[in-house]
Amino acid sequence: MAGGELKINSRVEGSTILEVLISMVVIIVVFGIGMMIFGNVTRASFSEKRIEAESVLQQKLVDIETSHDSLSMTTREHEFQIEQKISPYGDNANLSLVYLAAYDGNQEKVAELEKVIIKP
Repeated sequence: MAGGELKINSRVEGSTILEVLISMVVIIVVFGIGMMIFGNVTRASFSEKRIEAESVLQQKLVDIETSHDSLSMTTREHEFQIEQKISPYGDNANLSLVYLAAYDGNQEKVAELEKVIIKP
């Protein structure tokens, strides 16, 4: 309306409060959907880390079963800190309970594994 005449008593059209509220609700819904998508993507990357940690723990368990290791210790494999606890299981001297836990760089538990194994 550049160059138009300014009328003193004319009425200027604007948005009603209802239109403003509806637009705010639409913006909030779109923002909420975006946050849910971001959360799902973040969780998906964490689950990839968890799958890798479970794979490392499974390999560690196979190593323990084949070597008949009975020490409780903490080691570092790949990017995970592996906590290994081996204790007798019940009254049977041939059974051991193996507990393995994998922690990431922030010392958060990513995966854990517990299994009863037979000692020869």
